[in-house]
Amino acid sequence: MTTTLLSKWQHWWQIRPSHKGWALLLLAIIAAGALRFWQLGQIPPGLYRDEAYNGLDALKVIAGDRQDLSPFYFEGNNGREPAYIYLTVASTILFGQTAFAVRLAAAVIGTLTTWFTYQLAKTWFGQNVGLLSAWVWAITVWPIHLSRIGLRPVLLPLMLAITFWLGTIAYRRSRHGRSDIWLWLLTGLAYGGAFYTYLAARFTIFIFILLVAYLLAMKRRSGLWPGIGWAGLGAFISLVPLALVTWQQPELVLGRLGQVSVLNPAINQGDLPGTLWRQLWTTLGLFFVKGDTIIRHNPPGRPVFDLFMAIPFLVGLVWCLGHWRRVAAVALLLWVGVMLGPTLFAEDSPHFLRVVGVLPAAMMLPAIGLSQLWTWSKLPSRLGQVLVIGLLVMSLFMTVNDYFVDYSRQPMTAYWFEKAARDLAEKVNEENNKSQVYMDQRFWESWPSVRYLMQPDQPVTFYQPGQLSANEFGQRSTIYAWPYQDLERVSSAISAPSTVAGVPGSMAQGDLDAAPYPLYVRYDVDAAEKRAILANFDNNIQLRGAELTELSPMKIQIDLYWSADTGSEEPVVAFVHVVDPHDGAGKLIGQSDSIPSNGYWPRAKWRPGLIIHDQHVIELETGYDKNEQQIRVGLYAADTLDNYSLVGEDSVSNVDTWLLRP
Repeated sequence: MTTTLLSKWQHWWQIRPSHKGWALLLLAIIAAGALRFWQLGQIPPGLYRDEAYNGLDALKVIAGDRQDLSPFYFEGNNGREPAYIYLTVASTILFGQTAFAVRLAAAVIGTLTTWFTYQLAKTWFGQNVGLLSAWVWAITVWPIHLSRIGLRPVLLPLMLAITFWLGTIAYRRSRHGRSDIWLWLLTGLAYGGAFYTYLAARFTIFIFILLVAYLLAMKRRSGLWPGIGWAGLGAFISLVPLALVTWQQPELVLGRLGQVSVLNPAINQGDLPGTLWRQLWTTLGLFFVKGDTIIRHNPPGRPVFDLFMAIPFLVGLVWCLGHWRRVAAVALLLWVGVMLGPTLFAEDSPHFLRVVGVLPAAMMLPAIGLSQLWTWSKLPSRLGQVLVIGLLVMSLFMTVNDYFVDYSRQPMTAYWFEKAARDLAEKVNEENNKSQVYMDQRFWESWPSVRYLMQPDQPVTFYQPGQLSANEFGQRSTIYAWPYQDLERVSSAISAPSTVAGVPGSMAQGDLDAAPYPLYVRYDVDAAEKRAILANFDNNIQLRGAELTELSPMKIQIDLYWSADTGSEEPVVAFVHVVDPHDGAGKLIGQSDSIPSNGYWPRAKWRPGLIIHDQHVIELETGYDKNEQQIRVGLYAADTLDNYSLVGEDSVSNVDTWLLRP
């Protein structure tokens, strides 16, 4: 067996280098695609409002609602570059108003960037570094996450990789006397196109200024002219539309910079030098000390490179510094150094969206380090290659665990990606015209993901609680209400006779909220069935139905139906106890105590003709046995904990609980 594996290994390394390289590149692209497309619409959970705004603008483009506005810059959400939105137009047409459609372009772009990262790194440092750069890009958490959220920054690394690749080819051909004007023009067009992706592209001008200055200082001006002029023409052609928008509406295109700059006294608190010093260290530490702590951008605090890539990153950095006479090494250092600027000079450093311009250059540094290990002559034959493969495999395992196992399952990830708002929209979509749907207007106005994800063929009536009238909601209605004010108006608007159930929605938590909270409450209003009184508590509250459902051997569901002769200011709690009567006075093996209808139907609003549906799901210590165990139902006052007395014959000995007989 060992001999067979060894022979296969040796056969692999005897394959022609070009074939082997293409096979490894193909595997890297497949790995990149798998890590970006797997459960794309579900991980991260939810759909954050910035993603939803891109979807909403895509819908406006599809509907032709932007006829009087500039097609080169979108005004909503502090102003946004248009490229990603137009890609979202195509995916929304193909896949509808879904989270998958908003994120599809990012996954495609992130996967495609694997190929361009390879091409650029190969052009600068050779095929080994090119292949390793492609693999580092494919398996690193940061570019994976950028490729799984429907935001525009993911486009900038792609455009920069294309620009540098084309520019390098054009420059080298010019130095050999083959000045291809079309290559220089394409370089300029690609560079200008980067400004339509993300605002951090504006920092890139400093890379090219410094790089040209370096070439002139090193007496390598041969090949720069007239090609650089043609590249400038291409960039000018690309940038004319954006320049016109900036001329006409400077506050739209440039306004965001002043809001987040550390030069703003409101941010630096009058201590600009101290602020810049702190910013510098947090920025430099993003690679392997501490990364972005904003959970929407990154697993909180996780640095760009894990333990297995940190040392290769440092080796690559030192190698580039030691080869400062090599143009590619200097270009790489300038690229990384300059593009740290958008987070260095802005609040919340390190900010993984603002600093996205360092990609894919930052991925080349560990690739250079890995390449040095791969060919290190002091190691025994093939050992360096085995170590490199091992480091990549271990890094991949850490990526999968940190991102897909840990990060994607954290409740805070769901909260900060506004999963509750997405759940609300999907609940509405599931109604399928089974009932008349009503929704508080604030959900439509305050949560963009609700507006984008709600399907247009699902009719919804929006209401404002302050304008509701009595009995406005009839039978067979579903009402999505804001649970923190005006619930009494909502309950008064539900007509009797009806059966009403109040079900809390998914939990939400905003950036400034101290604790999670249910985003909405759903009221299901149905016809009031004629139900006989099963039990009468204190001659005021009647139990009119009790249904048992076995969900699993260790879990049961009890649905209770309550009515009352009059309302009361005294809150009441319903309890359901599952008891083994053969164990002394009765061993409690499961219970549920809660205010009927989850507390979302005020006791004061109970009135004749209304039946309150109250659901209890109970986890049991032992498997449920209807022949051996009892289910006891009762009520007690929430303030005093005094049990309500049971009036009638079907009571347990303590005359305050009713026995459910399956």
